Amino acid sequence: MTRIPFINLAVFLGLSLIPALAGCTQSVPELTGTAVQLLMTEDAGGGFSERLSVFALWSDDDGPRDFSELRVESVESSLIWTLDPSNASVRLRGKDRWVGSSQIAPPQGESLPRGEYLISVADLSGNESLRRVTVPDVSFPVRSPAVFEIQGNEWSLTRNPDSGDFRRAFLFLEDEGGKLLYSWRVPDTTGTHSRGTVAQLKALAQNAVFARCFIENGTATAGVLLLPVSLE
Repeated sequence: MTRIPFINLAVFLGLSLIPALAGCTQSVPELTGTAVQLLMTEDAGGGFSERLSVFALWSDDDGPRDFSELRVESVESSLIWTLDPSNASVRLRGKDRWVGSSQIAPPQGESLPRGEYLISVADLSGNESLRRVTVPDVSFPVRSPAVFEIQGNEWSLTRNPDSGDFRRAFLFLEDEGGKLLYSWRVPDTTGTHSRGTVAQLKALAQNAVFARCFIENGTATAGVLLLPVSLE
């Protein structure tokens, strides 16, 4: 099996993040849920790179500090990515605590394998909980499903007519360091244009410096993340 070095670049997808914590106890973890999404992330040159977002919902009687690693394995290719407390992110949704990353990358020059994956979480004593998931072969739009711009005190989101079912849009408000401060769902519209003011976004997150547009498909199995745009 081939282990892939992990680079943590954190895309937050609409949830608050806190650092993953480590600890040491004896209880057995219980993996109760997984959230998997195939991403296309825009780079500085205007191109797009594949990433896999994998988060696991798990519990342990010994608490969240009893976390050793989260392993993501492609069954078909035997590629393995390993997250530990140094490179995993934690997302909070209500009382639920999800551990994982949205920046799992394929080997250089390759695409991420589709098909069956094994997701496992292990505690510090080596106890594991396992779940199987499927990464579907999603058809992404030929070009970006939307154009997001800020001019003066106004922002605009223009959806491309050939974006298929990539219609659900979010604006991620980030601080100067790229940390997510707030995720806002852009109201659905039957038209191609959505507009608003920078003041409107600043009211949602006072310290926001950038806004990023994220558009996902109707089944939430895939999404496209655009470059951040300055609010200043």
